[in-house]
Amino acid sequence: MKLNSNENNFPFSISSQQIGFGLVEVLVALLVLAIGLLGMASLQSTSLQQTTGSQMRTQAIFLAEDLVERVRANRPEMGSYVLTDPDPVSCDTDYSIDNSGVAEDDLEDWRNSLACLLPGGNGEVAINGDTVTVTVTWDVREDVIDLDEGELTLEVGL
Repeated sequence: MKLNSNENNFPFSISSQQIGFGLVEVLVALLVLAIGLLGMASLQSTSLQQTTGSQMRTQAIFLAEDLVERVRANRPEMGSYVLTDPDPVSCDTDYSIDNSGVAEDDLEDWRNSLACLLPGGNGEVAINGDTVTVTVTWDVREDVIDLDEGELTLEVGL
C-alpha cells in the first residue's frame, strides 16, 4: 500500500524549498558554538591576566606590610627607615645580613625581597610623625598593563 504516489516512490512528499534546510541549521549551530568557544577562550585569557596582576599586587601588599611591621618593632630608630628615590637593586639569592644596624639591615633585606619577588621591584619609605608611608613599584607585563598599575602605596599610623 502506497501512502503517497509520486514519481520517486517516496512515502511522503518533499518540497524543493525544504532541501538543504538541515544543513543550514547545522552551519548556524556550528557558528554559534564557535563564537561561544572563542568567548570562553577570551574569558580564560583575561582571567589569567587578572590573576597575574592580582598576584603582583598581593605580593606588594605583603612586602609593604612587612616593612611597616619592622618599623613598628623598632620605633626608637623610626627615622632611620626613611628611603627616598632609591636606585633599583638586583635580586641576590645569596643575600645575608651584614649586621650594620637593625634599620639598615631591615631596609636592605626588604629591598632585596622586593627585587626577588616582584619584577623590577623597588620601594620608598616616608615617615611623617607617627605615619609611615610605604610605596612599592614594579614592572607590569605589557599584556597586563591595563589591569595593573604597578604601584602600591600603604600609609599606616603607628
